[in-house]
Amino acid sequence: MVVRRNISLEPSHLKLLEPLTEEHGGNLSAAMRDIIDFYGFMIQQHGSIEEARHASRDDKYRSPRELLIEDGFCAMIDYPMFDHFLKHAKDTLVEPEILDDIIDPLIINRISELVDHLNRKCKEYGWQTTIIMEYDNDVAPKTAISVITGRSMHLNLFLSGMVGLFLAKQKYLGIVQVDRRMRSIRIDLQRKESVDEAYGDLLRNFGNLQEAVDGMREKPDFWRTLVDLHKNSDYNMVTIHKHEFEDLLAHRIPLDTAVLERSVDDSRPEFLRFVKDLYETMQIVKHIEINGSKIMIDHGYRDPDSIATVKEIMVRSFGADGNSYIADELGRLIVLHQVDEE
Repeated sequence: MVVRRNISLEPSHLKLLEPLTEEHGGNLSAAMRDIIDFYGFMIQQHGSIEEARHASRDDKYRSPRELLIEDGFCAMIDYPMFDHFLKHAKDTLVEPEILDDIIDPLIINRISELVDHLNRKCKEYGWQTTIIMEYDNDVAPKTAISVITGRSMHLNLFLSGMVGLFLAKQKYLGIVQVDRRMRSIRIDLQRKESVDEAYGDLLRNFGNLQEAVDGMREKPDFWRTLVDLHKNSDYNMVTIHKHEFEDLLAHRIPLDTAVLERSVDDSRPEFLRFVKDLYETMQIVKHIEINGSKIMIDHGYRDPDSIATVKEIMVRSFGADGNSYIADELGRLIVLHQVDEE
């Protein structure tokens, strides 16, 4: 049954109803029925028309952060848990795919755009962090300085690595120097010849554990077992390449192939540091001290034949870059003296 009622409308009301009336071919009654149906829907959703009005006002004044959370782009997390996640991401870099999602290189080309973009995100996410950059060119900088300041040192480190990765990939900027303070990190950057060179600088300063973490994720069972073996032996395990172990079984003096490879590429100081780090980490000797042309090796062995073999390994390894050494024994030490070539 259709009930007819007369209603009075002002011209302003009719003006507001025009779009809806046009949708119904000029039928004002159909437009009014649509409005009444919508009114019922709003009461069903919010309980009363007053609550619906409040919800509408709240939508209008919601912050960008609230909208990001509602749209699924962000999640709210308390600072202790956030800091925990960042702490365990220390010395690793954000994955390139995630970086491109956070800082889209198709949209952001200028350094000024990068700074504005990240500062806006930091504000929206409530990170209480500020990024300042100085540069000699906005599009193709040769030098730049980045300063990241915030309440969380772990967040400062993470953002520094993220900014460094973007600049290495997009601008070939490598890290020259890093100054770390309690609430800020300053990075001095300089243009390098290639992305790989710039990325290498970044790994040394903010990604020391990146390759190790990647390796552990690739073979978790292997690394879990190896770590347990080293811990249970109080780090007295010796780790050598299978080829070197085969040489020892055959009573030959082995020479690590990694030493030979590095002897070609590295400068002498870098090569000596590499050999020292390699044999200390492999636990072949306890400690190596390099003092100019003299190298002192605390080997930690008791058997004379074993000591003689270790001595020969050290002479050959440290001399792999073309320098010659003679070896003496001094108590528990093997002392290598560089022989001057005439």
